[in-house]
Amino acid sequence: MTRKIAVLIVACMLFPAWPLLAEKPRDGVSYIFNFYQDNAKNRVIAPLVSLSKKITDQYYLGAKLGVDAISSATKKSQATAGTGSGEDDDSEGDDMQMRYSPSLSLTYDDTDTTVTAGGYYSTESSYIGRTLFGAYTRSLNQNNTVLGIGLSQSFDYWKPDRQLPDNSRRERTLDLTATQFLSPKSSIQFTYSSLKSTGFIALPTESLVTAATITLYAQYPETRKGNAYAFRFVTLLSEPTSFHLYYRYYRDDWHIQSDTLNFELYRDISASLVLGARYRYYTQEQAFFAKDLAAYTPGDKLIAVDYRMYAFRTNTIGLMALLKPSWNNRLLSDADKVKVKLSADYYATSKQKNIQYVYNTDHLSGFFTTIALDYDF
Repeated sequence: MTRKIAVLIVACMLFPAWPLLAEKPRDGVSYIFNFYQDNAKNRVIAPLVSLSKKITDQYYLGAKLGVDAISSATKKSQATAGTGSGEDDDSEGDDMQMRYSPSLSLTYDDTDTTVTAGGYYSTESSYIGRTLFGAYTRSLNQNNTVLGIGLSQSFDYWKPDRQLPDNSRRERTLDLTATQFLSPKSSIQFTYSSLKSTGFIALPTESLVTAATITLYAQYPETRKGNAYAFRFVTLLSEPTSFHLYYRYYRDDWHIQSDTLNFELYRDISASLVLGARYRYYTQEQAFFAKDLAAYTPGDKLIAVDYRMYAFRTNTIGLMALLKPSWNNRLLSDADKVKVKLSADYYATSKQKNIQYVYNTDHLSGFFTTIALDYDF
């Protein structure tokens, strides 16, 4: 179990959660299947069912239910910091840890305004997550300008095998967006995000064995504040081809600074098939309290073992396809309302000592796939 919570957090990072916005609701159901696996033998199987039902002319009720199965056969070194002995510290092998995550939402939508509010709950063996969220968007200037605000607040609770100074964690995220159509063929979007975390922020199971064979657990500052600025540009290169450019800059009071650059290209092959390709580059600097693993002592109040507290880079390449089957209506009514979305991505991190210590490999590389079936009522 010591590795599986970490695998879950990695998976959440790789299956990106878009900023909370009150997007136009749809009257339909989606079946989504996510799969992740890497070279450290971490695996995540995550099916999800999403339902959005129109209950009046302007109100929609939404519900989601996800069940994530996480397994890990990673061998964690228990030798001195910065070295790897290859001794097996996780006897659970391919046993699965389960996470259940239902959510409910209510959306109001008229010609120019969309408002969404709801709640999210997740539970697993050592962690309970609860989140309240709300979002508002307003269309202006004959729908050429869209302004939005989204706010979420989590109330999470750790249930680890050891005593913690604080078993709770609170996280607040605020997103402000502005989207402007520059022409019939291009648009631009700006997003500002403010993030704040309090409580016990470190992963309780993340540990480090020092040269004196003393076990130390990860400990971060009790608060974390960060700001992110994102820019997205979309343009139609030709009638069937569109280009998407995305850049995000992030910095917090832990001195972690990151840059994300993403390119996407989509092309309509036919009325029922769209193909796409993407490339993502991510780089970040380390936290102010992070130092070489061999340098930590029992006197250190702040300890970082997770590689995401240190400088590293990732490169991701992916392909996607959108299928709109043109079945005979005798086999399926309103067949044009059916969409099948397929995507596959491969990523690789730069080499790092912390990855070597935790996962017994000097870098992480893996792939994650998504299969989604949408049906509009």
